[in-house]
Amino acid sequence: MELVKSKGMVIFLVVVLGLTIISSINTRKYDERNKKIEESYVSVNVR
Repeated sequence: MELVKSKGMVIFLVVVLGLTIISSINTRKYDERNKKIEESYVSVNVR
């Protein structure tokens, strides 16, 4: 019974870590792509 629980926790942790890494990579690409758009948007709002 405990073996099943620990195995489930290990799988859960691996999945969470994988999702975190993938999402961080995706957000980094997204940020680089939209940096100029954000800057122009901010400058429009400041005026």
